[in-house]
Amino acid sequence: MIVIVGATYDDVLYFDNVLANKKEEVLLSRYKASRGTILNQDVLVVHELFSSILASAVMSHILDKYYVDLVFCVGRCVSVSDSIKNGDVIISKTIIDANVDLSLFTDAVLGQFPGFSREFAVQKDILGYLEKGINRRSYISHHQATILTSDNMSHDMVDYLRTNKQIFGVNDDYLVVDHNSSGVALACTLKGIPYLSIKVAENKMDRQNNLDTYLKVLDKYIDLGKAVVSTINDIGRNDILEGSDLHV
Repeated sequence: MIVIVGATYDDVLYFDNVLANKKEEVLLSRYKASRGTILNQDVLVVHELFSSILASAVMSHILDKYYVDLVFCVGRCVSVSDSIKNGDVIISKTIIDANVDLSLFTDAVLGQFPGFSREFAVQKDILGYLEKGINRRSYISHHQATILTSDNMSHDMVDYLRTNKQIFGVNDDYLVVDHNSSGVALACTLKGIPYLSIKVAENKMDRQNNLDTYLKVLDKYIDLGKAVVSTINDIGRNDILEGSDLHV
């Protein structure tokens, strides 16, 4: 099974619409999911996973309940880097949990869960197939980027992330922030399941979102969806889910 996770229904609407043989499910008595097939691959689509903690908990439940081969985390992010524009498609190169600071109590560095590397690295084979799916559509502006996940998007936190990214070990010219990627990455890493985040940049962190920026994101969701479906098709034709290069 391939799992597609989003924070809102808008995030997963494209995938919900292209599911064949669709059946509705409810996870943990609350979280709505759709199960069906895309290009003969068994797919579960779930939303309302707004935070890293919630995403980790629900993903852990899904991974215990189903035999999962691959997880896509889809939706929106905000840009820290000037080189990323509204509507750009972002593919996770690495993911760091900006909520985590156990440095005062352990020998872990900021953003690191003790016993794990600080960065959650995605499987390179999956990344390559997704890049191919996007490159087939030359009009899509996209970047591989580092994703910082934070549940706190207050003005103070925004300033902190923008001005102190180096303390998270990040020197990437392409840097974005979202709410749920690290939770998905943590749950998948514990089970040895490949994962990848693909997001649309909605705006710069210090700018107010408006209807125009949101509508542009919704339009790009179609491009994002087609790229993921293309990747699912390639996965169906190639045995690439063995030998994950995730690191714990």
